[in-house]
Amino acid sequence: MTTAYATGSSSPLGSKLPGPLLTASDMAPRWSEVELDFDAAAQRVVEAHEADGRHHDLSIPDLRTWCVAPTAASQFALVPLARHHEPMVLRANAFNNLMARLGAPSEFVRKLPAPLALSLIGYLMLDREEGKAATLRLRGNQIAAVVSDRYRPLDAAELMETIRAGLTRFGALHDVRVRGVATGLIDNLRLVFPSEQVAAKVGDVSMLSLDVTTSSFARSSVKLVPGCFRLACLNGLLRHHRSEGLAFRHLGDGLREAVAEGISSALVHARGVLDQWRRSVEFMITSVADQIEALRSELTMPERKNLEAEILRETGTAALPARLPLFDVLNGITSSAKLAAPARRLEIEAVAGDLLARHVGRA
Repeated sequence: MTTAYATGSSSPLGSKLPGPLLTASDMAPRWSEVELDFDAAAQRVVEAHEADGRHHDLSIPDLRTWCVAPTAASQFALVPLARHHEPMVLRANAFNNLMARLGAPSEFVRKLPAPLALSLIGYLMLDREEGKAATLRLRGNQIAAVVSDRYRPLDAAELMETIRAGLTRFGALHDVRVRGVATGLIDNLRLVFPSEQVAAKVGDVSMLSLDVTTSSFARSSVKLVPGCFRLACLNGLLRHHRSEGLAFRHLGDGLREAVAEGISSALVHARGVLDQWRRSVEFMITSVADQIEALRSELTMPERKNLEAEILRETGTAALPARLPLFDVLNGITSSAKLAAPARRLEIEAVAGDLLARHVGRA
């Protein structure tokens, strides 16, 4: 009879299997519903990153001259073979980055007994001929991300300055309000423009919005995402325009100017989204259940259940209505998005934007 191995369990030979190594925690995600001017909101983002640890980048010409080793606290760490740096603990995101570079499934490697995981990683690092150069994004003595040597990001402070300059250039700085601030692996500012608003229903006001999304940890490009913001429930709807040049890779040259100049284009698209939103009350979803099921490739089953619950709450009915205006279904999606982590929330809000475009954009 063979005994199944588990952390610390005995093998048939009587030895003990060491447990897996750990990674350090990433910067904690946080979403705050706020009503602030731009400078106050930008300061929140900058301070959140400052609190995450002193940040600097370390360029590595050849990653094969480093190895992964365990710390005394049983954590994965990168260590130079020359020992000219102290061991640097890998955060979860950095570990995933490293495994992606090596072509290894991170969750599988993470669960292996420590000696096996270290042997596998060591072999893969030495066997790697391409992409030897890398940049370590450090927070304190921890590695927050492992990125390409060409990675030249606009970090929090620089991006906030860039957005401020763009808003000033187009005369919008003093009109804009910030209604949402997200920080973590993904940062997001939800800018709304009170001077541009519509009432889809009597007394139900929505404003033009622009989300600025980025990541200091190689999880997102800089994105300017047009949308609208409903005051009644503080829901946001986003519309990703993948072909309109509103996403900018963190590659340095010209990035500041491109982002600042992109604000005007994003606002033009946002006006189109706001007009489609106003017209969504004119479109009927003839089978609400079928429409929810049709979102199965975009929403998980729990997320679809959350959507159903939000529709029931919004309509005040005990059972899912057979028919509903598109406006109500979209509100259900954006309300249910609030239950998700910040990065996923933005994705779900974009699902609503895509659905709006499919129904109203083709009319």
